[in-house]
Amino acid sequence: MGLINVEDTEGIRILTLAHEKPTNPFGKEMAEAFMTALRAADADDTVGAIVVNGGRDRSFSAGGDFNEVMLLATDESVDELIDWITDLYVSVLDTGKPTIAAIDRHAIGLGFQLAMMFDWKIVSTRANLVMPELEHGIGASMGAAILSTIGSYDVARHIIMGCRPIGADTAIRLGMADESCEPEFLLDRAVQRARRMARYPHIAFSATKHVLTDRLRTTLEQTREDSKAVHRKTFAAKAMHTHFNNILGKNREKAVSAAS
Repeated sequence: MGLINVEDTEGIRILTLAHEKPTNPFGKEMAEAFMTALRAADADDTVGAIVVNGGRDRSFSAGGDFNEVMLLATDESVDELIDWITDLYVSVLDTGKPTIAAIDRHAIGLGFQLAMMFDWKIVSTRANLVMPELEHGIGASMGAAILSTIGSYDVARHIIMGCRPIGADTAIRLGMADESCEPEFLLDRAVQRARRMARYPHIAFSATKHVLTDRLRTTLEQTREDSKAVHRKTFAAKAMHTHFNNILGKNREKAVSAAS
C-alpha cells in the first residue's frame, strides 16, 4: 500500500491519504506522492472531479512530519522544506478540475493550510481546524499569508494568535469550510458534491478557477522567500524542539504499549 490510495467511482477520483499513522502527517515523500496522484487525476480525461480525504475515522492531516522536521539542521534544508510545502499548496490551486476536501477529525498547521487550497471544503461535525504554531515556537508566516488572503486580517489574527481549535460551525461561519455533516456521511457527501461540480463545462470552470485562485497563488509565491527567512530564525532558536520531543515521546509510548 502506498501513501496515497486511488479509487474511481463514476468519473470521480478519490484520493485517500494513507500514511501509516492515522494523523496523516506530511513529509516530503508524502507530498510528492500526493502531487503525483493529483496531477495524474487532473490529466485523466475520464475524471471529472477530485475528492481528497484522510480515510475513515482518520484525520485529514495533523500537519508536518515531526520526525523529518527534527532533522532540519541547515538553512538549505529549511529552504527545501518551505519549497515543497509551497509547491504542495500550489499544486491544488493549479488543478483545473474541481477539488473537494473531505475533512474529518484534525486539520492542523500544514493540514489546515492544505485544506484551504481546495475548491470546496466539507467538514465533519467532529472536525477541528487549528494553527498552533506560535505557542510551540514555530513560525506561522505562510499560514498568516494564506488566511489573510482568503479571509480578513482580523480572522487571520484570531486564528493564528489564538492557537485554538476551530470547530465545524465556526469554520463555516468564518468561510473556512462550505458545509458540514456527520462523520459517517462525509465521504459520500464529498462525492455527491464532486459529481455536481463535475457537470460544469470544463473550460469555463478551469478558466474561472485560474482567475479566482490567482491572488492566493501569487501570495504563496511572494511569501515563499519570507517564510524561508522566518523558519530559518525559528528553527535556529530550537524553541519548537521541546514540543516535537514531547509528541514523538508520547507516540513511542503508545507504540510500546500497543505491542506489549
